[in-house]
Amino acid sequence: MSGTAISAVLALVVALAASCLPGAAGPGGGRRGAHSAAPRPRTAAPPPAPAGTQAPLTPPGYSPVEPVIDGWFADPTVIKVDGRYYAYGTNNGDATMPVATAPSPEGPWTRSPGDGLARLPSWAQDGRTWAPEVVPPRAGSGTYVLYFSAARRDRDVQCIGVATSASPAGPFVPVDGPPLVCPLDLGGAIDPSSYIETDGTRYLLYKSDARKTAAIYLVPLTADGLRVNGPAKRILGHDRSEPVLVEAPDLVRRGGQYVLLYSAGWYFRSDYQTRYAVAPSLEGPYRKQPRPVQSTGAYGDAVEGPGSADVLTDETGDHLVFHGILKHHGGSTVDRGMFVASLGWDGSRPVVRGVPARFEAERGRLNGCVAALPRPNASGGSAVGPFDRDGCRLDVPVFAPAAGRYAVRIGYANRSGGPAHLQFSANGVAGATFALRETGDSDWASGTVGAALNAGWNTLSLSRVDGQGQVDYLELR
Repeated sequence: MSGTAISAVLALVVALAASCLPGAAGPGGGRRGAHSAAPRPRTAAPPPAPAGTQAPLTPPGYSPVEPVIDGWFADPTVIKVDGRYYAYGTNNGDATMPVATAPSPEGPWTRSPGDGLARLPSWAQDGRTWAPEVVPPRAGSGTYVLYFSAARRDRDVQCIGVATSASPAGPFVPVDGPPLVCPLDLGGAIDPSSYIETDGTRYLLYKSDARKTAAIYLVPLTADGLRVNGPAKRILGHDRSEPVLVEAPDLVRRGGQYVLLYSAGWYFRSDYQTRYAVAPSLEGPYRKQPRPVQSTGAYGDAVEGPGSADVLTDETGDHLVFHGILKHHGGSTVDRGMFVASLGWDGSRPVVRGVPARFEAERGRLNGCVAALPRPNASGGSAVGPFDRDGCRLDVPVFAPAAGRYAVRIGYANRSGGPAHLQFSANGVAGATFALRETGDSDWASGTVGAALNAGWNTLSLSRVDGQGQVDYLELR
């Protein structure tokens, strides 16, 4: 019997012996930063299995701006196996790699008992086992591959290890030998992320961990994903437009481009955010885009510090799995929960449901009866109006990341001194009659209507019913 198999059997025996010991979830080691709180000592626990007897973790009523796991579950990644979803997270107080399961990405999520990682490799020590990545079997191998970051025993750096399991629930058993990736001259490595080309060639992305030189690297792997198969290439670094540093890569191909999602900033601060860069080829050059995909400000403070994003693809489309800050404990210690939101693509541009998207009225189609009017206090410096005759109409193209019902906030002004109404419609289907209440000379107001939208581009229209008014913007929420 091989050393790996003996270790797996021993881990299982110890785990079963401790299966009656209680455990409660709580704050533990943080994902990044040497000052993150280390998990409290724990006893061995049984390997996780598909749950079904534990209480659901998901609060009643799904929302893309509410955590689906309302507790410690940082740096999440999710896969789907045989109709069930499996989530894996950074170490907490009870597990080196916590595991949760659900019947759908939105939940309800149930934490599996025990630990998804049977043990750490001989080169690693407890306390900083971060950002797992699990890759389902390929080409009939039957082997699930886990990549993870862990702290070295012999020096103060983290490196990337690899483990395998015959089950998505684990326990994953580390591959013997040295770390898979450990560039000591770059301060070690964290945040492993798998990418597999259409021809089956495997790659691993990771972050070099020295503060001043932190960057995203890409390295080829062997066909089984267990060994490095060539030199690493630096594909993305930090610049002054971003907070502090870059990390947490995730690579997909959409709209004919390679799209690299990554996080910028310190994970324990409110300015932590998800950004993206695009490239025509795998190795780049990657061109950074000016606006974050997610940020505390973009969410209007509904989600704090959104980041460590991972793309989950199933038969319904793409979902963005990420964490957000739930509670601050001082310093770099924070609780982070798992969020899931529908992810749409306008070509190679990612659009996340739950992040309000504003479309300026003056960029819509005007029918000649209305015009773009300079208005310094309007959100884009202009508004559309005055809707003073029958037949006046505005059509605004808007992009929805997924099909469903949306709230549409309409910014407007009514300085006519009397009542005014506009007929709202979505894709030619009449909806509510929207009332424009009277506003002051320089004041703007807003109101909300509902609309059923298709995934992708839609047309929202406003046409005159009576009175006069000006429209500033339409915002999907």
